[in-house]
Amino acid sequence: MSEYVIKNGHVFDPVQGIKGDKTDVAIKDGKIVAKAGSGAKVIDAKGKTVMAGAIEIHAHIAGPKVNLGRIYRPEDKLFTCTPTKGMERMGGGNSIPTTFKTGYEYAKMGYTTAMEA
Repeated sequence: MSEYVIKNGHVFDPVQGIKGDKTDVAIKDGKIVAKAGSGAKVIDAKGKTVMAGAIEIHAHIAGPKVNLGRIYRPEDKLFTCTPTKGMERMGGGNSIPTTFKTGYEYAKMGYTTAMEA
């Protein structure tokens, strides 16, 4: 059982309407809870931003480089990838996944924001 308290950070949580308030965040077994126990490990976040989820600030999900890659990959030109149909098509059926598939995979990993570089 792991327990942490993140102290002194500027917390942002749009769902709760918290916009940079300096407050503590308690975590127990990987979930945010109302209060941490007395034995919780303290993480000092003084001067730092605290927010749930991960943010990718330099990704290549849908920009020109990735789209060119989707066109020119030799694996796709040599027919080593098998195109799919219907809902499976959202994954791409090619060597480079679609923008939708890439975004979905980021979301599964816990990312809340991805910025195209």
